[in-house]
Amino acid sequence: MTDTSTHDIHLELSDPRELFQAPELDPLAGQPYAEPGVERILNRIRPKPGWPVRTTLRLPAAARSPDLEARVRAGLQQYSDIRVGQITHDIASLRQEGLATLWRGVLFLALCMFGSRILGEPKFLPDIVARFLDEGLIIAGWVALWYPLDALLYQHWPLKRERRLYERLRVMDLKFEFVD
Repeated sequence: MTDTSTHDIHLELSDPRELFQAPELDPLAGQPYAEPGVERILNRIRPKPGWPVRTTLRLPAAARSPDLEARVRAGLQQYSDIRVGQITHDIASLRQEGLATLWRGVLFLALCMFGSRILGEPKFLPDIVARFLDEGLIIAGWVALWYPLDALLYQHWPLKRERRLYERLRVMDLKFEFVD
């Protein structure tokens, strides 16, 4: 990166389709990557997803065509839009799942607290057993709430970050270089 606030990425591709499709891995022929160019770009911008992205694609001169740049830009925008849509649906599904499991967790916690009051107070059980049952049921009830709360409070963060990456990819500055 030349500027401290811009991702400056250079990709050398043997074919424009390698931006979206993984090339065949062949380190002996100078093809050390087995992932699409888009993934290489995303991996580079992940540490600072808010920075603008400037990408230069180096392609063989034989790949040049009058509409190549427009097709690649349109394909990149369409690809990004599709991924943003998929991630948005994943976030909505995760929220729905969190809400659907929350009521079960709360119900289970209530049952555990009720059981704790009943089993934790009897005089016919030794104190250690009564305390074990009392605290064990309370802990089990809170553990039942773990997943719903995790789904509602935390699991969406990586998805939202990934969505921002694709939004950044969609509007990145894209340049083309053709080499012989």
